[in-house]
Amino acid sequence: MESNEIKANEKHNRRCMTKPCLVIFFLSLLLSIAGFFMLGWWLYKYHPTNSQLWMVPFGFILFLTPLIVWLSLTTIPDSCISEIDKEDISKTCQPNDLEGNSL
Repeated sequence: MESNEIKANEKHNRRCMTKPCLVIFFLSLLLSIAGFFMLGWWLYKYHPTNSQLWMVPFGFILFLTPLIVWLSLTTIPDSCISEIDKEDISKTCQPNDLEGNSL
């Protein structure tokens, strides 16, 4: 019986942790797309005259930084997360958060 409760809690914790991860992933994807479009706009409009050169490093920062951060966050093994962090996650994400009111 306890193993079913443990599995349910683990499943719930995974759901609570994936919601913020999806939001962060979506925002970083939008930021990366904005950097890509800035580089494309510079290439189309200003590259022949080599003007507005500030757009190139700014576009690369917007384009590459979210990708590097997301890759580093997704490749961290679960063993690197301390037990204190796991306890904090389980405290902030209560099982009643996802349950609807059933009549």
